[in-house]
Amino acid sequence: MIHELKLSSKYFDDVQNEIKTFEVRKNDRGYNVGDILILKEVVENDKYTGRIIKVKVTYFFSLFGLASGYCVLGVKLCA
Repeated sequence: MIHELKLSSKYFDDVQNEIKTFEVRKNDRGYNVGDILILKEVVENDKYTGRIIKVKVTYFFSLFGLASGYCVLGVKLCA
């Protein structure tokens, strides 16, 4: 499944440079390993910059230590 999501500009470069290899998200989309995330960079007031990153979900975690309804997604840049 493909999910289009907003990504704050303060995290965009770290994801693009593979420094940040995870996303913490509300699990309101039924994320699964193998899903593709299209991350669209946004700045203040959710204004899109036009920059986009495509990543694949490689890991899914949604247990203890997280607020109810949230998950951690391990991600890897798509080639």
